[in-house]
Parts: sequence; C-alpha cells; structure tokens
Amino acid sequence: MFRHNLPLKKISLLAATCGGLLVSLATLSQAGGPPPQQGKPVSQPAATPAATEEPVSQPSPGLSGMPSTPTNAPPRFPMPSARVTPSEGMIVIKLVNTTNAVINYQIVGVTQQRTLGEQSEILLKTIPVPITLTYQRPDGGLLLVRPQATAMPGMLQVSFGATTELGTDTKSLEIQEDGKVILN
Repeated sequence: MFRHNLPLKKISLLAATCGGLLVSLATLSQAGGPPPQQGKPVSQPAATPAATEEPVSQPSPGLSGMPSTPTNAPPRFPMPSARVTPSEGMIVIKLVNTTNAVINYQIVGVTQQRTLGEQSEILLKTIPVPITLTYQRPDGGLLLVRPQATAMPGMLQVSFGATTELGTDTKSLEIQEDGKVILN
C-alpha cells in the first residue's frame, strides 16, 4: 500500500519540533534578564533638579560597591559534602547500601558498571583521585547519599539511603585531587 501523506507528516512533525525548540530557546534567553554589569559603573554628571522636583533616591550598593544579592541565593560553586585525605594519590571507598533496593554504580574510567545489593556494603581499594562515582537505582527510586570521612586515613564511607525528596536526590559524587567530595 502506498501512502502519499507519510513524508508530509514527517516534515510537519519536524517543523513543529524545531519551532517549539526555537520558542524554548528564545524564552530561556529572556528569562534571566540582562547580564549583570561588570566593572565600575561610569558616572555621568547629574542635571540639577528644578526647585519643584523632589530628589529621587537611588538604592544603595552593597559593601563591595556592587549591588547586593539576596541572602537566599545559591552559592556559585557547590560546597564540599565531605573531605577525605588521599594517601599517595589514592583513596579507599566503602559503599554502604541501607535501602531495600539494588544500586548500580560505576567509577568512571576505572570500573565497569557494578551492582550493590540491598542492605549490603563493599570496599573499593586503591582508587586514584580525582574520580567520579555515578550511581542509580534501577527501579528509578530516589537516593539520599551521605559521604563521610572515616577514622582510617584515606578512606571515605558513602552511605546510600532512600528518600522521597526530589531536592536531595543526586546521581554522582566527585572526589577532587585535594580530597573535596562534591555531590551532583
């Protein structure tokens, strides 16, 4: 059976998708407003107000001379969740699964994807830093990850717990050369 409308339907779908993408990009570019000014503002001489005009008060800048930011603004860079002291550029990682679900994990570039069973733990020895550890529940459940340095130098314990809070769920953990642990 020969269909004449099939190529037209594909083109229409492609056009609608591209149009939607362009509208989304335009909306995103406008959402943040203009970029903040860099450097010192250029001052221009103000005209003398007429005798009947009220002076207009300008908002005062923050202590640094730059406009102040709200106190609830997120930090520019994520704060470390923990710190571990590498020993000769190596660390030991203890993964502890306190959930009733399996967790798939992988140290990018070091291990293949592996599985950590429910209510179990594993010790990963002599891992060179920096590393990125990715993890997820195959059932799509959310994870609360708690990294903490242990009494043993060069060892980091990473505990996985279940959560229902979307804001606490993460998908990876980065350990930098200096031992800072960042959750992403």
